[in-house]
Amino acid sequence: MSNKGMIYIFIGDGKGKTSAALGMAVRAICAGLKVAWVAWYKEPTWPISEKKLPQMLPIDFYLMGKGFYIKSFKFQVSSFKLKNKTKPLRNGGIVVDKASLEEHKEAAKAALNCVLEILRKGEHNLLICDEINNALSDGLLTIKEVKRLLKSRGKTHLVLTGRKAIPEIIKEADLVSEIKKIKHPYDKGIKAVRGLDY
Repeated sequence: MSNKGMIYIFIGDGKGKTSAALGMAVRAICAGLKVAWVAWYKEPTWPISEKKLPQMLPIDFYLMGKGFYIKSFKFQVSSFKLKNKTKPLRNGGIVVDKASLEEHKEAAKAALNCVLEILRKGEHNLLICDEINNALSDGLLTIKEVKRLLKSRGKTHLVLTGRKAIPEIIKEADLVSEIKKIKHPYDKGIKAVRGLDY
């Protein structure tokens, strides 16, 4: 049996990857473990419910992102700011990307450095890397950087979320669960519900 922390990966196009990670964080805290959470895309201004976790539970929580990242060049330029990109959703909503590629890359590197510092200190039992898989598949991080992170984990257990994980990262994992979408309220035009979806 290895002394290394386990690597759990939650992927897929269905809702529940971050929710599964939240469940693991709460379970770990209830078991007396020290937990940290680093988010790659979520930014501090977003009104997500989990922002209140540090007020209720002993968790170190870092929202390091610059918001949604629209990778495709097939976007519409918003009229209210030239650098803003928008992408229509099937439910009638619109995703807005307010940051440049450079700003997204800087935020991704800052999140990576935050995680590496947490691992260097070795004080946490569980570290959630929320949407790191997306940062890798979007080209905001390199495979070399993520592999370095995995090798730096020591005894700390890692959870990596995001829609897709590349084969080299899946190979390193102890557990990989794919959350497949069967139905989603968005498909009927129902917007996200506070407390259930964010």
